[in-house]
This record gives sequence, structure tokens and C-alpha cells, in this order.
Amino acid sequence: MKKLLLILLTTFTLSSCDKEDDKPKTELEKLPPATQIGAQTIGCLVNGKAFVDNSSFNNFYQFVDGEFYLVINWDENTQSGFKDGQISLSKINIQEGQTYTLNISDFLEDDFVGGNGTYSTNIGGITQYETNTNYTGQIHFTRFDTQNFIMSGTFEFEAKDILTEETISITNGRFDMQYTN
Repeated sequence: MKKLLLILLTTFTLSSCDKEDDKPKTELEKLPPATQIGAQTIGCLVNGKAFVDNSSFNNFYQFVDGEFYLVINWDENTQSGFKDGQISLSKINIQEGQTYTLNISDFLEDDFVGGNGTYSTNIGGITQYETNTNYTGQIHFTRFDTQNFIMSGTFEFEAKDILTEETISITNGRFDMQYTN
């Protein structure tokens, strides 16, 4: 009787296993969930492949010389090299619910006003892609909490390699992180 009970219990347990657990995740499913709680997550698809941050964050929104500056950084270090991304907004007072254009190429110019997106890698050679007036994108803030220093939202952009003119597509970007001021 004990053997029959053990067989029945084992059969029931195995039959209740979720077959979805064995199914490989899609690239989109590899991205962090879209939350608005300061979960310290960011990820996107780079030419359709998941890119999820695995570093410590260095993000800020600061008021300097009468202007607001925002920088969002993310990177992924692997045994074969690194990939990193950055979104910068210069001289913009960010408002929750608003979308900002990423279409500037040189964030370091003194007269830079607007948004910039970059993606770099040293895997298989050093490349740096940047937005410009022809390769653009956007960032949308679903939450921008200046009391708790939490920013959440979505982003996407196309960018061009500054040397080879090859292009890259960043899609389905999502972030939910805390920032310093």
C-alpha cells in the first residue's frame, strides 16, 4: 500500500509541473519587468537581443548653474568585454508623463540643449553609436519622483557608429531606478 501511495504521489507531483518552466525565454522576456517602485532595473533590446544591466548604477539628476541635467547609465560586463548605454538630457526640467527626444550627438558641447543616446561595446572591436539629427529616439517618464528620487519609464533610439556609420536599434527599453541629485 505504501508503494502504491508513493507512486500515486510521485505521478501527481510530476504531472503538476509547469511545462512553461522548460520553455526558453524570448529576448523580450529576459528584460526586467516594467515597474515604478525604484527597483534598480534597466534593460533593452539591442538589435533584438536582450541587454540587461549587471552593474552598479551611476545615475543623476542635478541642478547646476540654473539648469537641470540628467544622465542614465547602464552596462553589462562579460568575460569577452563590455556593453554600455547612456541617455543624457541637458538643460531640461523633467516632468512625469512627458516624452523627450534623443537627437543630439555631442553631449559635451557647451550649448547642448536636448537629449542624447549612446551605446558602446568592446566585444569584437570598439564601437560607439550615437544619436544625431538623422538617427533619433525618445525617452518617456512614467514616474519622476523628486521627493523619493525615483525615475521610471521607457526608451528607444537608433544610433550610428561614429567611425563606420553602421547603425544600431535600441528598442523596448525600460527602467525603474533611483537617482542621486
